[in-house]
Amino acid sequence: MLPPQRSGSSGRAPSIDPDDAIRATDDDAAASRLSAVNLGYLPDPFLPYLYRPPMSSSHGGNAGAGGPSRKPPLINVGTHHRTMAVDMLVQQFFHRGGGQVLSLGAGSDTRFWRLSQSPKPNMSRYVEVDFPHQTSQKAQRIARTAKLHSIFPSPSPTPSASPSSLTSKPYTVSNGGTSLHARSYSLVPLDLRDPTALSGLDGLLDPDLPTLLLAECVFCYMKPEDTDAVLKWFGRFKEAGVLVYEMIGLEDQFGQVMKRNLATRNLSLPGAVYRTSADQANRFLNPLLGSGAFYTSDAKTLWGIHTDVIPKEELQRRIAALEHLDEIEELRLVLSHYCVAWATRGQILEGIGF
Repeated sequence: MLPPQRSGSSGRAPSIDPDDAIRATDDDAAASRLSAVNLGYLPDPFLPYLYRPPMSSSHGGNAGAGGPSRKPPLINVGTHHRTMAVDMLVQQFFHRGGGQVLSLGAGSDTRFWRLSQSPKPNMSRYVEVDFPHQTSQKAQRIARTAKLHSIFPSPSPTPSASPSSLTSKPYTVSNGGTSLHARSYSLVPLDLRDPTALSGLDGLLDPDLPTLLLAECVFCYMKPEDTDAVLKWFGRFKEAGVLVYEMIGLEDQFGQVMKRNLATRNLSLPGAVYRTSADQANRFLNPLLGSGAFYTSDAKTLWGIHTDVIPKEELQRRIAALEHLDEIEELRLVLSHYCVAWATRGQILEGIGF
């Protein structure tokens, strides 16, 4: 949702590294999600283990006693819609044949653990990448929390395995604590703007399996040519899908206000260049991507998801009962500036969408 302007009273020194500002956006997203979870919009038993809010928050909203900031209803509703839409499409991917997921800029995301609770997740491998600072924090929290690492399958025994190795942990930590690997899960430090960085994923993903590329508010912070390089690299997967959550239409007054607010936090949006959800979807069909181009694509704004996808029973009974939302026109305005877009390549995943 619309990132709030940080208050100067937080006591936090201004960042001189623009990447620090990008990394901080994960805190914004996680704080919004935690607000939605605490208020009953979403179930997520894993989030408190992967995101620990500061004792006092400058993100806005009314802080509960000793708890994180409570976000305004508009942000809570938007977080619910974003999460529900992405979850629905990821579930469709697995129902169509599943395979493996590559999640970019994963931060404190809990989707791997939530999927692992599904009756038949049909998930062979889930790989998350982010900046080393983010992966280091996440690896530490996974290693220290049985609720998180107990989901990993036990290591496969080998004929030469010693008795002590059979009781070892179901994961390994490497690269100075920035990487974590288990049988079904990998956490890898990468800077996606480095054209050679993706070689760090070699051997982690099977190019013969259906593969979903997941990126939520990632490409907007990258130059379009850097995003294209990622998509071209992803062309090695013949049965593939891509799913993104992004901002659109930032050329209007709402978008200009958003960009000014972000600029005060040393953030820019070089990749947020698409005016409509259709433009966002069509980017994946660009023949200049070569083998990285997809065959079909589509998209919906969060407002379209609100009106066409979220079940009326969910909206009118459950969500409406959680908080009172006065400004429906403001909700429409904000939700119309965010979209979920998806594209597929190959036959197995054809037909995914709303």
